[in-house]
Amino acid sequence: MAEPEARKRPERIASAPPGLLAAAWLIPGLGHLVLGKKLRAAVFAGVILASFVTGLLLQGELAVPRSGQPFSFLAFLACLGTGVPYIASRLLDLGLGDPMAAGFGYGNTFLVTAGLMNLLTVLDVSDIARGLKG
Repeated sequence: MAEPEARKRPERIASAPPGLLAAAWLIPGLGHLVLGKKLRAAVFAGVILASFVTGLLLQGELAVPRSGQPFSFLAFLACLGTGVPYIASRLLDLGLGDPMAAGFGYGNTFLVTAGLMNLLTVLDVSDIARGLKG
């Protein structure tokens, strides 16, 4: 008896091009733009960059790994998720943070969240490129 269509295992799906995924990570929204998803690219780029800038304006600290503080590595990876905005800000000495600022904790949260959102958009680009979603 033949298996119903819904129960069949899908064939191996090709992987998304690594260059596309790298572009999606480095510049928020670029992966969607390359795939022709202009509105999605604009919305994601706007939300991610607005969160990132808000975090900087609230005197948040762009995380860096610190020995003896294992969670700092997770925060670093999350912040690094924004790609070029993180790298450029570190090179320009932005995002050093001020623990005495009223918005310091919120700023940190915005910076980490921006990176995590961008990493989620990379997964979305991968799904679209592999034909798993439209």
